[in-house]
Amino acid sequence: MGLHANASSTGRLLELIRKGDSARPAPRPVPGPGKWNIPLLRPLKERRVLGVEWRGRCLYLAESRHGRAGLPVLQGVQAIRIPAGIRPGDDAFSSFLRQQILDFCGPAPDLEVWAALPDEHAEHWHFRIPKVAAKERDDVAFWTARKEREFDERQSVFDCTIGGEIIEKGVPKLPVTATLAVRAAVGEVRNIVQRAGFALAGAATRVIASHNLFTTGWLDPATEQFAVLHIDEESTRIDIYSSSQVVLSRMVKTGFASLARALVESTAATARPLTDAEARELLLRNATCTMAGPVATHATGSTGQPVPVPAAPTAQAASPAGPPVADIGSSIASAVERLVRQLERTMDHFANTLGYPAVSRMFLSTPGGCLQPLVDEFGRQVGIPCAALNSQRGPATPGAELDIAKLPSDCAEAQWAIGLSLSDDARTQNCVNTFRERKEARKHERIRMAVAVGSIVVVLCTAVFASFQGAILLSARSDRDALRQQLAAYGETLDKPKLLAASAKGKALRLAVQSMSRRQVSVALLAELAAVTPSGVRLSGLRLTQLDQPGQTQGAKDTKGKAAQPQGKPEDKTAQATAMAVVTGVVSGDMLQREAMLADFLYRLERSPMVLSVTVEKKTPETGAATESLQFIATLKLV
Repeated sequence: MGLHANASSTGRLLELIRKGDSARPAPRPVPGPGKWNIPLLRPLKERRVLGVEWRGRCLYLAESRHGRAGLPVLQGVQAIRIPAGIRPGDDAFSSFLRQQILDFCGPAPDLEVWAALPDEHAEHWHFRIPKVAAKERDDVAFWTARKEREFDERQSVFDCTIGGEIIEKGVPKLPVTATLAVRAAVGEVRNIVQRAGFALAGAATRVIASHNLFTTGWLDPATEQFAVLHIDEESTRIDIYSSSQVVLSRMVKTGFASLARALVESTAATARPLTDAEARELLLRNATCTMAGPVATHATGSTGQPVPVPAAPTAQAASPAGPPVADIGSSIASAVERLVRQLERTMDHFANTLGYPAVSRMFLSTPGGCLQPLVDEFGRQVGIPCAALNSQRGPATPGAELDIAKLPSDCAEAQWAIGLSLSDDARTQNCVNTFRERKEARKHERIRMAVAVGSIVVVLCTAVFASFQGAILLSARSDRDALRQQLAAYGETLDKPKLLAASAKGKALRLAVQSMSRRQVSVALLAELAAVTPSGVRLSGLRLTQLDQPGQTQGAKDTKGKAAQPQGKPEDKTAQATAMAVVTGVVSGDMLQREAMLADFLYRLERSPMVLSVTVEKKTPETGAATESLQFIATLKLV
């Protein structure tokens, strides 16, 4: 493939001079802002995907629509013969391609175009990686592939898809399907589509297109484990699926050319032996005649109802006049046996080594459609049901079914374009938008989403704060209006003499209240003692003494003109006491209980809001005729 070729700067300059601007890689299209290009609304839009493939002298177009839920629905299929004298890569081909796409899809600015990449310019393989965190899987897969296939990223494009977890010999692993394509071939395909006036959304090979048929669920294999054989010109690819994901892949060096040589060898002893070209033409005619055979009647439209498809002519009617071949199946049996042996070894490794259930069904694909004798021979030798891949149908509109039925006999390989139209970056290897670009796009998307969510949160918080402040302002205005109404109801204004008289009256009233409260200190003290005295303590006497408050000179100044300092310290509680009480009592009971009850009584007194401090002046035990008691004298400083 030339993946390791390192062209010199002189060679690149000469190539640029010879090819002009076509040799320069086209810049990656950046989607414009658009009117409705909002991250939150983007998943709600329906995607229109167009698959484009040019192979031989035919151009294949297939369009599918991907909704928010459900399977993609095929909208239409078309095969157009490329006019003589037009070669892919020329400006005439780009103009021809643009006109055919516009005739097929109409003006569609949101159309996603996926083009087929030539299989000879790409390599596919399947491997396993350990089970790691989701954010590290792409990098682990890349470096694992880099270790297995040494490639130059300047000349090659790498992309991969990672399937669900599988158990291999009791160890959880992740299956990886990787694609390695020549960067120059990808650039050539991109330039062809861009010169046609469309942005290339993706490029994939026919192998990846065939994977899309099953990984998207568009084709229902009716079983969990099945095999798909893609017979190409010189090789055959065997893909074994489990639950709609590729688990095992293998390449066998036996292809369509081997079948043609086996047919030629079978007629070597006849009167008219076949040439290689005649054998190939005979095989292709037997392949294309089964394109819309009886199995095509199982197709369904977009509503899920069967859509009738006209049957194609039989092989005998389509065969040209030429050398007779009694039985094509027996003629190619030797080549089929080699493929069957390789297929059986692959299925045995899948079931016995990897530990999966046995394969119960297989699908076959050959150039030009599928050779029905080959399908019958494979089904007979392998012993499991075998069907042609191009005869299987998924969700499609009646118009798409009619398009498939009307495909020309020499342009019957439309399943590859259909597979391309089912592509999605989430599950399809994309040589244009690789995992690195998708990772960077997800990063930018998360940043945009965070900015959008942050902006919404800031706007909501600002709105809530503004509404709260507005409510407070309205409440303050209503309170102000109420006060104004109250002031207006008084009907008079106050001046300074009236305010001074009201202040003096209030001061006299306050002094009267304080005097009355001092006279009622004894009653309050008796109530407080009754509340805090326990049952084991009996009070025998109470003496209350009012203390004179020291006068404080207001505004007095010393000889130097400075304000005189107060006599007592503000923190001294003795200067704040207004009364003093002496309490005498007796505590009866056991010796240990007496001390505890006395301590509890004194603690309660000290916690009382009326008492500033408690001092025990005397504590004397007394012994009577029958009981022992403890007499005490406590001095209380009251507020």
